[in-house]
Amino acid sequence: MRNKGYSAQRSSVSATLYSKGMVAYQKGDYPGAEKTFQRILVSQPNHADAWHVRGVCCMMMNRYAEAEGFIRRALAIRRDASFYTNLGITLVELKRADDAIAAYRESLALKPDNAQVCSNLANLLERRRERQEAEALYRQAVALKPNYATALANLGTLLSNRRAYAEAEPLLRRSLALEPTQPNAAKTLGTVLENSGRSAEAATFQERGCQWGALGANLRKRIVWQKLAEVDTACLEDLKAERSMPITPWPLLNIPALTPELLRKASRRFVDEECSEALALAPLVSAAPVRNGPLRIGYLSADYHEHATMHLLAGVLEAHDPVNVEVHLLSVGASPAKRNGRYAPRIAAMPATWHDLSADTDAQASARIAEIAPHLLIDLKGYTTDARPNIVARRPASIIVSWLGYPGTLGHERLADYIIGDPVVTPPEHAKNFSETLALMPHCYQPNDRSRPLGPPLSRSEAGLPETGLVFCSFNQFIKINPGTFDIWCRLLSAIPGSVLWLLDQKANGEEAKADLRREAEKRGIAGDRLIFAAFRPLDEHLARLQLADLALDTFPYNSHTTASDALWAGVPLLTRMGETFASRVAASLLTTHGFADLVVTTDEAYFDLALSLACAPGKLKTLRERLGAARLSTPLFDTARFARDLERLYEEIWRQRDVPGHERKPIMLMPAER
Repeated sequence: MRNKGYSAQRSSVSATLYSKGMVAYQKGDYPGAEKTFQRILVSQPNHADAWHVRGVCCMMMNRYAEAEGFIRRALAIRRDASFYTNLGITLVELKRADDAIAAYRESLALKPDNAQVCSNLANLLERRRERQEAEALYRQAVALKPNYATALANLGTLLSNRRAYAEAEPLLRRSLALEPTQPNAAKTLGTVLENSGRSAEAATFQERGCQWGALGANLRKRIVWQKLAEVDTACLEDLKAERSMPITPWPLLNIPALTPELLRKASRRFVDEECSEALALAPLVSAAPVRNGPLRIGYLSADYHEHATMHLLAGVLEAHDPVNVEVHLLSVGASPAKRNGRYAPRIAAMPATWHDLSADTDAQASARIAEIAPHLLIDLKGYTTDARPNIVARRPASIIVSWLGYPGTLGHERLADYIIGDPVVTPPEHAKNFSETLALMPHCYQPNDRSRPLGPPLSRSEAGLPETGLVFCSFNQFIKINPGTFDIWCRLLSAIPGSVLWLLDQKANGEEAKADLRREAEKRGIAGDRLIFAAFRPLDEHLARLQLADLALDTFPYNSHTTASDALWAGVPLLTRMGETFASRVAASLLTTHGFADLVVTTDEAYFDLALSLACAPGKLKTLRERLGAARLSTPLFDTARFARDLERLYEEIWRQRDVPGHERKPIMLMPAER
């Protein structure tokens, strides 16, 4: 995408000296070339080409501010397409995208057939999600230069971002055929193939592009574990050495050896790359808006539909007190009405104002949010699927809070001022692992919808379970199952004759993944048919059958989140191993809030020992289930109204600190309210 090329019209003035300077430039002797052109300009101050090439020399030496000045001197003498091209390149390096776009447009006005400039301008527009014009420019670049590998890759990437995978694939393959080392093409082709249901083929290109995080996620989803430890090690080593291209932190959360420190570092690198343009801009909003009534809260999400976020949050949104908060739902995904899902009527009836920002560019969405002027903007996405970090990076509110969607630090203070946690997932002593100030709920940070259905349990035969034998279950996505955890599960199956492991049938991963998981069980001495896969069912049906499980087994290091809440609501004991990252402490927070801290351990052996002792003692399991039944409506975990009041109190505490500089803020630790 970056090309520091130079094309200048040779001047007849000072021809010998000019030729000498050009020879030095072409050899890469930029200091020598600059001195030569400087000599020319002493006697010929109106020599446009000398000013231009002197600027390009500075550009090649990363002295961009000087480069801009010299190239603008050249343009003051003569308007030239190549001058504008190199000015645009310089301004990109100075992170002044608006000015760079203007320079590239001037270049194309003078010379419309420059494929490189078409592609460079399209890059900037694509980053802003101005995709219609960007696509037209990429296509123009390819039409002008059919073998332009970079433009082909960039057009393929744009189409991939639009989910036009069938059209993107041949462009990316063509780019790689022309330039086999093109990293962007290999990376995006891996994404295209994986999202097209061809994960095994995608792995080849993820490995080719050294996309270790994406490759690790791919291997986990498909239960292809042979090279997983090697891939995880390569990923962590590249992150430590900052060798690889910055990657979204989300797939890193499944790596057992990931440390909180490394996650924060990786997150910062990703933001610096992904949001570079937005970070270079002045904050859209810097001062807190005037408050004359309730706190105005903006919830930013792409998940206002049948999604885990709404399974958890819908009840809280309904329970918000309009006296305390004025709620605005800021949707950057498809609207519920378009999806015709069961949440559409609930959202329509909420005490909230709906804003559909899904078709807006990042700049447009930020501007619209700024017009709403929320006192607090709550980012419910972080780095999860369909996240729009460039919206919050523009700072459309003076106070931004990260919550619920992504279990970890965003890594950059520009993206969020606070992160909502609790004393278990984000204890004060972990504050150094977060770029955000900690804002701790008095109980669990994760909300729950008390109105979720819980009908009578199905029979075992209706659920596809054997009539006898203990049922272990884990309804997490396959991507969360690590070989070490599966080792323990198989040891438990071996120790408890007749027991089965009940898992979620994830058809997106194909029948091969289930077959591979059964093969992994057989490698560990467990018959494959002792793994039973439950087909996807609507939430009410799923909760009804879930009550048949005897013991839920958590994953590590990425714990059950919504899945854990489902198990506890259904009265199924959940055993978890707690680690050091936010994602590895969520189930511990849920259990502690619910009064079951005795089901939290910190080592693999303790996990196995406790699971075995419970599995071998039907009386203990029966007592646990009775305790869970009694706790369902008596502890804070499923008290949605209480959670909403606590959340509103936390918002007030955050608002009180609105004028405290970030480096002076102390964690907010909300105490339980009196009942």
